[in-house]
Amino acid sequence: MSQIQQEKRRFPRKTLEKTAEVLDNDTGLSLGILEDVSKGGFSILTDQGVRPSETRNVTLILPGPQESAYRVSMTAECVWCQTISEQADFAAGFVLRSIKDQDEVALNYYIRDYQVAGELQEG
Repeated sequence: MSQIQQEKRRFPRKTLEKTAEVLDNDTGLSLGILEDVSKGGFSILTDQGVRPSETRNVTLILPGPQESAYRVSMTAECVWCQTISEQADFAAGFVLRSIKDQDEVALNYYIRDYQVAGELQEG
């Protein structure tokens, strides 16, 4: 990802250590695997191309403690998509467009509390 894309972000992204799936709510199928997430958006790894400016209703299935999961639904717009390998796999970035209050609270708590690989817990 280029330096210019990094500078446009309003919120820091958290790179996930555990696998988190992104579901397309309209089809019920997996859209891809979450790569990172912030209060303002996320990026995924996917086997399908997503057109920039395409809007999707999605659910992030975020890993929780003791094998639990948080389901956070939202509407997000694709802002970029690029091929990442010779097998035609893609990476795509999304900006959050709308989210229900309770899902926004859950996402914000998740981002605040999530421990990224290499971070130390205080205590």
